[in-house]
Amino acid sequence: MDQKLQLRGTEDLARKWHALVERRRAHFADLYDSGRWRKYYREQNFLTQMRETTRMSDAWTRVVNGASAV
Repeated sequence: MDQKLQLRGTEDLARKWHALVERRRAHFADLYDSGRWRKYYREQNFLTQMRETTRMSDAWTRVVNGASAV
């Protein structure tokens, strides 16, 4: 029983981190679409941040989907 409760808490935590990184990804997409990224980033830095955000999103997606399968 305790293990089941602990797993549920872990799943909730993973979903929250996944939602956070998805909001971050949407923010970067909005910056890109509007062109506002030029006010805050140099091009290479912006692209690096976008790639890292995408990598984190993919990783959390795998964690959430893996946790759901258990």
